[in-house]
Amino acid sequence: MKNSILAVKQKPINMKRLLLALVLLFAVTGSVSVKAQSKEASDSAVIAQLKADQYNQLKRLVYLEAAHKAMMADMESLAAQSDETAASVQETLERLAQSERAINATLETFAQKFDDQNKTIADVQEVLDSKMNQMLLYIGVGIVAALVLMFIVAKSAAASAVKKHETNWNAFQEHLLKSK
Repeated sequence: MKNSILAVKQKPINMKRLLLALVLLFAVTGSVSVKAQSKEASDSAVIAQLKADQYNQLKRLVYLEAAHKAMMADMESLAAQSDETAASVQETLERLAQSERAINATLETFAQKFDDQNKTIADVQEVLDSKMNQMLLYIGVGIVAALVLMFIVAKSAAASAVKKHETNWNAFQEHLLKSK
């Protein structure tokens, strides 16, 4: 309650003031009644009026004391509610801080996993790129080798065909020469 912002500062009951007010009230009424006694007996109406005033003042005092007690009870109730509210707010703030720490830890874990995943993807991409380059190199070498082989086979086949053609031509010419 002392540390709460909403705490209502209450003044302690000042019994001295209350007693002083009563003494002054009685002194005023007492001095009036003493003066009244020194006068004639016909002043009994004034005395009756003073007694009525005293009675009214006493009723007001009782009413004010009751109102004061009611206000004090209300202030104590408000103070208790303020304490409960402050405790509730403190508990809520602690939960909020705990939730914030948990969220931060989760985000850090997520960021770490995301970075690890990006690194793994980069590594896999690098491996795939090197495999693709290697495969393209093998395909290129294979195509060049196939072209060279086809060129050699074509040259050999052409040379063989030319030779065979020459042989056939020579045989044809010999046959022509022999038949003449």
